[in-house]
This record gives sequence, structure tokens and C-alpha cells, in this order.
Amino acid sequence: MDDVISGSAISSYDARRFSGNPLFPGWYADPEIHLFEGRYYIYPTVSRPFAEQTYFECWSSSDLTDWKNEGVILDFSEILWSTQFAAWAPSCAQSPRDGRYYFYFSAGDGAGIGVAVSDSPSGPFRDALGMPLVQGYPFGAQAIDAHCFVDDDGRAYLYFGGHRKCVVAPLTPTMRAFNRAFRDITPGPNYVEGPFMVKRNGIYYLMWSEGDWGNDTYMATYGVADNPYGPFEYGGKILENNPEVGKAAGHHSVLRLPGTDDEWVICYHRRPLSETNGNHRVVCLDRLVFRPDGTIAPVTLTHEGVPARPAKAL
Repeated sequence: MDDVISGSAISSYDARRFSGNPLFPGWYADPEIHLFEGRYYIYPTVSRPFAEQTYFECWSSSDLTDWKNEGVILDFSEILWSTQFAAWAPSCAQSPRDGRYYFYFSAGDGAGIGVAVSDSPSGPFRDALGMPLVQGYPFGAQAIDAHCFVDDDGRAYLYFGGHRKCVVAPLTPTMRAFNRAFRDITPGPNYVEGPFMVKRNGIYYLMWSEGDWGNDTYMATYGVADNPYGPFEYGGKILENNPEVGKAAGHHSVLRLPGTDDEWVICYHRRPLSETNGNHRVVCLDRLVFRPDGTIAPVTLTHEGVPARPAKAL
């Protein structure tokens, strides 16, 4: 049920093959990467005009290089309480209790955040509640950009928030309700959206996006704390534009590679240099490096991506 396969390092893999950036064709954004059931999965936003964002897809791969479109995994036509458009920034997590997969999604600006469930990481997902899990604007946070973080003790937390506010609340073991009130954990005045949490060596790294998603001010930064609620000490920038590679890089997720002690990838979106349409964003993979002191080095944006890495040990 973990995103990481434990045990000895993978014995061999073809390091001559690279993922390439973008990873797959089409306009996509806000990607969340996971390792489920011996396969990599990416859950993105379909990056089109808001009125055309009426569903979610996912992509999967056995080795980070060959990606398969698993098709539509949730359609707003089945979410009657949604706005029927503006399907944004989903998150997927496997329940430590029942092993099922829970999919948290923005159901359109103002409609709230919903939760859907499936027995498979590739769906299809069905609305678990028939109503929003999150409604309104807790502490002024826009109910978008949900991220479900499952700690190593099995406790799950839902982070979310736009409008420069970030909030979190712990989920019950059912993954369909909260067992405490929301808490405002906005990490600083420049926070905009896209929270993502990872735990490494007992330290909680909250990551988020800053700037305007529609232009080159967009970037990703992080802060650290000794607990999932913070306060988070600002750590620095992770993603920035590279005028020779891509622009508007941000809204990311990270994953420790299976069979490694401390090798990580960062999955994010950026806009190709030739594109001026704000919706023309692509999903990319690059290395994420933790320095010996625990800080995160700024990511180098590349065209080649990352080497092939089997999701299952050989």
C-alpha cells in the first residue's frame, strides 16, 4: 500500500533509455505521480479551456519511458453536484485499511472537492459520497488542488487550497470524512496553489506553487517541519523557468524510485518555448536531488528526462 517498493536495489535496468520530455502527447498539467501495484501512474489535469475540462484521465508505465493512456477514469457527467466543467488537479491514494483507491478532485470552482473510489488505480472511479467532501472556502482557501498524503503510520491527511491559502485536515480511516477541523497552514505570503507533501528521514516537506500559472512567474518552492501541520520553514525554490528548455514550470509531485535508498523524480508541467496559449502545458519528469544536509537542490529542466527504471524489481 506504499508508494515505494522496499528491499534491495533493482539489479539492472537500461540506463540508455530515457523518458524524454514531455512524457506523453497532449496538453496536460498538475500531474501527481505514484507507484501502485508494481506500476507507475500519473493523474493530471486535462489542460484545455475550462469548459472542456469535464473529465479526468490517467497514464501508466512499467518503466517511466513507455506511457499508456488508461482513458477516462472519472467523468463529470456522473458527478451531478459538480459544475460540469473545470475538472482540476486530482490526487489519488491507496487506503491502508481496505486497499481501495481514493481519488480526490476539484469539482469545478465553487463546487468543492469530491472523493471517488475504485478497486483499481486505473479506475473507473465512482463518486463515494454523492456530495462534496469539502465545501466552501475554509480560512479563505479555494477548494481546489487536493493532495492526499498517507503518513508512514497509516494516517491520511488532505491538503488543498487556492486563493493564496493552504489548509489541511486528517481523514478518518474510511478516507471519506475528516476527524478534525481544517487547519490553516499557509506557508507564506507567496503561496498560491498546488500543495504536495513528502516525508523523508522524519522531516515533512511541504511543496507548493507560486506566481501565475498563465505566465513565466510560475514556480515551485518548499518548506520543512517536524510534523504534518507545520509551521514550515522556507527552504527555497525547486522549479523555475529555463529560457532554453521550458517556461511556467510548476504544480508538481515527487516520488522515491523503487529499489533505491534516496533517488527521486519530480513530475511537473511546463509550457514549451514555442507556445503562448496558457493551456498548452505538458507533463515532464526530471531528477529531484536532496543534498546531504536535507535541503533540495533546484531542479534542472531537461529535454531527455530520466533513465528507464522498472517499477518492479528484476
